[in-house]
Amino acid sequence: MAAVAFYDVVLWIHITAVIAAFGALFAYPVFLSVNAKSPISERANFHRLQIAFSKRVTGPMIGVVLIAGSYLASDAHVWARAWVIVPFTLLLAIAGLGATVLRRGEQRLVQTAEAADERAYLAALSTVTLWTTVTICLIVVTIFFMAAKPFG
Repeated sequence: MAAVAFYDVVLWIHITAVIAAFGALFAYPVFLSVNAKSPISERANFHRLQIAFSKRVTGPMIGVVLIAGSYLASDAHVWARAWVIVPFTLLLAIAGLGATVLRRGEQRLVQTAEAADERAYLAALSTVTLWTTVTICLIVVTIFFMAAKPFG
């Protein structure tokens, strides 16, 4: 059996953390759409789950992605490469969006669902759906840069 290098183990941790942090986000547009068809009194629990997942899984896993990715870039001496700089910058933007715009939007969805304010709920849902889509697009661009390594 071939020896596994420490670098390869860290790469595996990095990829696994990306999947754990962001995998569920790709299903959110469907979840949000289906949840919005439920009676308004039943919608808040889903949004509480979103917030809990973000705090307990996504946030910590972003930290793992950052630490493991920093090790990988340092070990390979590739910090100056576009395929490292762009994903690193996008990871910070994605984390920022999740901790601010998306979190506030999800909290607003909980509040408006609990208040049974359909109009305000739909406005908040529109905002969360937009920023979820933007975040997903940023994740896809990040994955492209990491996989294709454009610009050397």
